[in-house]
Amino acid sequence: MAFEKNEIIHPIIFEDGPNAIFDERGNTFLALRKVQWAKGENPEKDPSRAKLELRKWMVKDGEEIANKGFSFLTEDGPHELTHTLIREGFGKTKEIIKGIKDRIDFKESVEHLYDEESDSEEYFDMRDALLSTIKDDDYE
Repeated sequence: MAFEKNEIIHPIIFEDGPNAIFDERGNTFLALRKVQWAKGENPEKDPSRAKLELRKWMVKDGEEIANKGFSFLTEDGPHELTHTLIREGFGKTKEIIKGIKDRIDFKESVEHLYDEESDSEEYFDMRDALLSTIKDDDYE
């Protein structure tokens, strides 16, 4: 919780949005969450005020305590962060491919990239090509 002019500000974590812990040590963890910050003892949930944020949290006596963090300024912010991390070499390639292979736009996106790089009229299913090289036991 945070304070503003003697009023307590509480985080309201939305379970229908991302709620992913991506790093932890001891009683501290980093998480990507959809959060609304609201004043008062029993604040009302308002999805229009919730924002996607990255934040450091501590667990003390079973309670999560918010520490430093930030919410994205624009809708494109999370996408640009993802692109930047991948361009800078972060993320395991197999995990990235595994994470995107079932997206609805996957095949169309691969075909579009293939068209940009080739004069060929031939199409192929990139999913088949990628999945033939990935085994589920590679991730256990």
